[in-house]
Amino acid sequence: MTNASDMKDTKDRASRAFEALGKSIKARAGADSDAKQSEAAERERRLESGVAGFEQMVTQYQKQLRTLEVNNYSLTLHLKQALQNNNSIPGRYHLFLDKT
Repeated sequence: MTNASDMKDTKDRASRAFEALGKSIKARAGADSDAKQSEAAERERRLESGVAGFEQMVTQYQKQLRTLEVNNYSLTLHLKQALQNNNSIPGRYHLFLDKT
């Protein structure tokens, strides 16, 4: 600005400087916005991956629970059958079975 030849030249230089500053600010804001969008997308992908992992675990635990329930039912039936076939267990053993 100090090298400007007259007032018009000074205004033109100031105008170009402000224009360059405005473009720089817009570019920086755009880059920040792009970075924020990228971070949000990455966060969303990680969240979806975590949800998928939990859904898989829930499915696995449901299968295990069903297997344990079937095994428990089978053992209960076998125990009842064994008790019916042999009512005289020596000693003082009192087995209480769930009557469900």
